[in-house]
Amino acid sequence: MVNRFIFFLFCIFLLSESRGQVTCGFDFFHKKALASDPAYRKMVREQKQYLQQQQIKNKPDRNLRVSAVQYTIPVVVHIVHTGGGIGSAYNPTDLQIQNAINDLNTIYGGTKPGTEGVGDLEIRFALATRDPLCNNSTGITRTNGSGIANYVSNGVNVNQSGGTSQNNVKNLIRWDPSKYYNIWVVNEIDNHDGTIGGSFVGGFAYLPGAPANLDGTIMLASQMQANQKTLPHELGHAFGLYHPFEGGTTTTCPANADCTVDGDEVCDTDPVYQPATGVCRTGTNTCAGSAYHINTEHNYMNYTNCATLFTAGQKNRVLAFAASPYRYSLSLSWGSSTSYPLTPYVNPSPPSCVPATAAAGLAGNYAGLMGLELGGQMMVSGTTYTDGGYRDGTGGCLNLIQLVRGSAYTLSVRPLGSNYEQVRGWIDYNNNGIFDNSTEQIIYNNNIGPPDPLDISVSSTVNVPMSAVTNTVLRLRITEELGTIHNTSFLITGACYNPEYGQAEDYPVIIMDESVLPVSYAYFNASVQQRDVILNWKTISELNASHFILEKSAAGKSFQPLHQVNARGNESVYYATDKDPGAGIWYYRIRQVDLDGAVKYSPVRVVQIGSATIRVLTNPFSSEIRLQLNTPLKNTARIKLISSTGKTVYSVSVKPTGDDVIRLDLSTASVPAGIYFIEYRSGETVWREKLVRAN
Repeated sequence: MVNRFIFFLFCIFLLSESRGQVTCGFDFFHKKALASDPAYRKMVREQKQYLQQQQIKNKPDRNLRVSAVQYTIPVVVHIVHTGGGIGSAYNPTDLQIQNAINDLNTIYGGTKPGTEGVGDLEIRFALATRDPLCNNSTGITRTNGSGIANYVSNGVNVNQSGGTSQNNVKNLIRWDPSKYYNIWVVNEIDNHDGTIGGSFVGGFAYLPGAPANLDGTIMLASQMQANQKTLPHELGHAFGLYHPFEGGTTTTCPANADCTVDGDEVCDTDPVYQPATGVCRTGTNTCAGSAYHINTEHNYMNYTNCATLFTAGQKNRVLAFAASPYRYSLSLSWGSSTSYPLTPYVNPSPPSCVPATAAAGLAGNYAGLMGLELGGQMMVSGTTYTDGGYRDGTGGCLNLIQLVRGSAYTLSVRPLGSNYEQVRGWIDYNNNGIFDNSTEQIIYNNNIGPPDPLDISVSSTVNVPMSAVTNTVLRLRITEELGTIHNTSFLITGACYNPEYGQAEDYPVIIMDESVLPVSYAYFNASVQQRDVILNWKTISELNASHFILEKSAAGKSFQPLHQVNARGNESVYYATDKDPGAGIWYYRIRQVDLDGAVKYSPVRVVQIGSATIRVLTNPFSSEIRLQLNTPLKNTARIKLISSTGKTVYSVSVKPTGDDVIRLDLSTASVPAGIYFIEYRSGETVWREKLVRAN
């Protein structure tokens, strides 16, 4: 469905009595940014390639299949009221906010009564427990916005000009969007507070990767409560979902030649018109040539008033973005952690020098340090131009990277990549403010390229010395510059080098004694590939660990050993495969055994293997298509052949025959040579595959 990434997506929530729709402003802002911002253009291409890479890994069906990991996203709700007391119309209570988040989690967890579709999306949202200064927090802030011109009278403007801009509201208060997901609750949008009926804008959000000054959701106070659709809808956009009618209008169908790149880019939602009202539609969907399906009409991402589901394809997309460079830092944030290694937080010692970028480098997006990952923490930043050169991240306690002396870690650094680039980094292990190339350097790469790669990164192994100062915040510095292939004078000689086009960034590190930390996991994944369950997990540290035992259960209660592997003693990645366990729901966990015999358990991961796996036996095809089923068809199936323009050229109902092969005779059908999609529907099973008609 049409491939549009990231930028502004105004999202509409309509009451059941609504009779009109408000169009989105996405196209205008998206095209403007593409035309004026090279960094934005690169970001769009990076996200496109990121999803394509996920699809390529999971051939032949090209659907995204992402490991089931429960991500917890720290949320901060900023209530921008108009002076009324807590509990008034535009200043909802803490309980109302918490109930809205709880309701959101029942929807994303698949436990809300009446839920259909895929059920659990494996993602949860939690009000932040720690503020940007690492103090305890409710995850709710309250700010009087009545001082903003036109805010009290008209709220935030979207399609009208009477209110104030979103920037004026967001600039009142914003927590680091790489550590929290920000939600601003406002009085009105376009002079409508959502309480008087008719069509109105309930909220709007940005897709992953939006600029830090814009990322987040704005929504009406009247919608920030349980059993309203706006919040789950907007958070869907925040994790990469489009409307099912993306690319279409109320009178034109979206493109659907390739369901992985057209429309909403999800293959188990049909192309549909944008609903003219909020009513769920029945009858024939002329965009698909078949009956309207619940996957679109009951979808939280549609404009209908009967939302009960997300689809499996949408879940895969949400998880892909939750694990992407654009959102992964949220799930690693200290903002929702129950513990913190240092209270109070103390800034590291001042450095002996602060690098300054030359004026030429500050004039455009030529280079920049886009982010780094180390010790289970991810930092996200911008280009040299957007950051203004040197960036000191040591003042933010949520940036704290926790390491253990004597342990090894993988450091990953992501430069902009628009040119050949260079990266050099250090940790001030002895806390003297000086970075020594011989004893404190942790990474050096020169002439990283070729130019303009997508999502490029370089990595190194960081071995924390036993001599490092412990229990004190130290300074990590990464300096980035154009590669010496452009000019030999660009060589980063040391931590005091002043970049011509790049930048330096500093972050806080605390090194703990090796006896302090147990095994901690960066992730534990379980996913289905073909009929096998693929399991992998990554440890951040493995202190005192002896071995890991992977365990399996069919009921989630009685676990049996499946695989054992010895601990390696440092940050490591482990893999295991459960070969064809059969249809059903399977539960997996890791039993970690320490050197002293103590046992600890990981979170449980759950996968489901369906009873019917479909495979095309004839691709390309000529006069016959044969489909191989894993088990014989038990219910009537509807099979369609759809042209690259979205037109259904062949449709047939197939009844159970006891055979596991379905044969479709196209000898008398008008099916010219070309590219087609075959669609199979039986009950709630929906499957599509791309195939070719030979000459």
